[in-house]
Parts: sequence; structure tokens; C-alpha cells
Amino acid sequence: MNVRHDMIAVYVARPAALSWEFLQLCRRQSAYMGGTWSTIYGGVENDETAVQAALRELHEEAGIIPPEFFRLPTVRAFYTDPSDTVWHVPAFAAIVGREVEVKLNVEHTDFRWVNRDRVEQSFLWATDRAAIAEFCNEILSPTGIAREFLRIQLPNQR
Repeated sequence: MNVRHDMIAVYVARPAALSWEFLQLCRRQSAYMGGTWSTIYGGVENDETAVQAALRELHEEAGIIPPEFFRLPTVRAFYTDPSDTVWHVPAFAAIVGREVEVKLNVEHTDFRWVNRDRVEQSFLWATDRAAIAEFCNEILSPTGIAREFLRIQLPNQR
């Protein structure tokens, strides 16, 4: 069995009327798991940190440069049988404004914003649903006491 740790996930939230909405991208039909709706996943390149890869993938796949960026405290883990691989995936969280413009790359055909009360029905994987719950509890909640310890200082904020 292989173990890899060169993938990241990025969850994007924007404020909604009474809650939060989360970004999903629709994978191109010809891609792996084509036609499914997903958060942003991507690979870490040789010369990158996980944070750099997450910011790059967010910009490449959705055209977003976030004003606020955080790490989620729990690393996602899952298994894929074709490659007999266990993946350890650090996850990141971006908060954007309602005015954010999503610009898709060629990997995706559409995007949508999913309201918090529809996450359980809209996100395919339990690890994604758990990450969004963690995002809500630790970062988006006014009572999230670890929020500032999870914040990632962005280069343009120094």
C-alpha cells in the first residue's frame, strides 16, 4: 500500500442571508469523477508548501484570491483502490465576500454556492461534510475560540 500526502483541499465560504454558502465546482465530464460537484482539490508541486499549493489551486481553479485564509485542524484521510493508496490531505478554508467573481479553469464546467443547510445533501464525501462542519464550528462561528490560531497570514497582509 502507498501513502501520499501531496494533495490539498480548499473549502470556500461566503456570507448568506442568515448563514453561509460553500463553493462547489463541477468536474469536466472527461476528468476523474467527471460530472460530480466537489470542493477544490489539487496537488502539491515539488517546490511548494501545502499552503502555497492551496492558494495556487484556489486561484487556478476558481480565480479566487481570498481576503481571509485558514487551515483546518483535522487532516482528511481516504483510500483509493486503483492505486492502493491512502491519502492524507490537509484542508484549508477561505472566506470571501458575496461579490467574489468565480472564474473557472478548463477542469470544471460550472460552479454553485450551497447553503449551509444543504451541505449534507450536496457534498458527496463524508470527509467534505466533516470539513465544512469544522469550518463552521472553528472559524465561522462567533464562538470559535481557535479561529485566530488557525488563521494563515497571507503575503499581501504583511
